[in-house]
Amino acid sequence: MIIVYSRGFEGRYPTNPVEHPDRVRLAAQELSGYEFFEPAPASHAEISAVHTEGHIERVRLRGLYEAAALAAGGAVAAARISMMEPAFGLIRPPGHHASADHSWGMCFFNNIAIAVKAIRKHVRRLLILDIDLHFGDGTVSIFRWDPDVSVVNIGAIDANFDYIKLESGGYIEQVEKALESHEYDIICVSAGFDTYRLDWGGILDIDDYMKIGSLIRDASEDRCGGRRFAVLEGGYHQDLRYCIRSFISGFE
Repeated sequence: MIIVYSRGFEGRYPTNPVEHPDRVRLAAQELSGYEFFEPAPASHAEISAVHTEGHIERVRLRGLYEAAALAAGGAVAAARISMMEPAFGLIRPPGHHASADHSWGMCFFNNIAIAVKAIRKHVRRLLILDIDLHFGDGTVSIFRWDPDVSVVNIGAIDANFDYIKLESGGYIEQVEKALESHEYDIICVSAGFDTYRLDWGGILDIDDYMKIGSLIRDASEDRCGGRRFAVLEGGYHQDLRYCIRSFISGFE
């Protein structure tokens, strides 16, 4: 199990104050016993495989390109490492609200999408499992017409946000169904932790993340040669580090 991380992820840039450097800094300390890998920023070619030149230039003009490219590079590194062993991209800023030509919600480049594009020549069918509280609209829009990429947003029941009323058992059941009902050669996880019971979602306990990580691990071992990786999306409570550690303990 490899943790993809850079001290560059601790940088400060114009964003919502809740998207604080301590989200990754403290988690990195919590995971100090694991092997770490230092990523390079995503190349322009890797980013432009997902985003339009206009969007890339807007991100650059906002002074966000360096941070966003490094996060995307961390996701690409995690995806490439996962061809050999599981990996977790402990990255920021998040990315699943970034579409080809637009972004919002503290996201600038779509990290998971850039990572998926970077490994397409190695795998044909991909399952993107988004366990963030919020619907990953950017990821869905990017892969909407790609029959070989399945994007499943766990908990996203309907437009009235009734997923907020879910209890943990129902949430975990949706994870199980997603893993059972799709064909895939790799599992790619948009790992958001704002579903935590003390965060905005109020659904999952810390131990529930271990259960989710274990379900993904077992499915990947059974069905796609163990190929799996995850990248950090949301999660803003001070217990984020423990939620991440719990997930990784099941995922590894």
